[in-house]
Amino acid sequence: MNMLAVRTARASLAARIFESLKDRLGPDQARAHLADAIATDARCAGAAFARLAPQVPSLSHFATVLERWREGGALTIENVTLTGGTLSFAVKDCAYARAYADMGLDPELGFILSCSRDEPFAHGYSPRLSMARSQTIMQGAPACLFTFTWAG
Repeated sequence: MNMLAVRTARASLAARIFESLKDRLGPDQARAHLADAIATDARCAGAAFARLAPQVPSLSHFATVLERWREGGALTIENVTLTGGTLSFAVKDCAYARAYADMGLDPELGFILSCSRDEPFAHGYSPRLSMARSQTIMQGAPACLFTFTWAG
């Protein structure tokens, strides 16, 4: 099963959990709890990906995750640049944003379920890896602009 199918299936359950939390705790605490759980899952996924590195985690190995992220047409990634200690790219199309919209999910919830995973995934991969992203499709921008930096 590709990542898009997995995330879409999980999104349905997460949305129901979010609604239950929101009824009990209020929207702010519900968002915080969901975001914390998603971040923890993403850090674990990043650590698992790091264990697949042929020798030790590195930026060049981390860059191979882009192929996984593209699987099933989940993301259209362009302008990939890997130089020195920096990996940058643009996501021009996001099937997650479309799928969540088709499910009737609020874009803020979609951001928590998908976009908020990126930075904790990077930190889980290596504490030497940091991420900057100036905009996302999920929040209405025409592209997601990523820069990952490997601290020397």
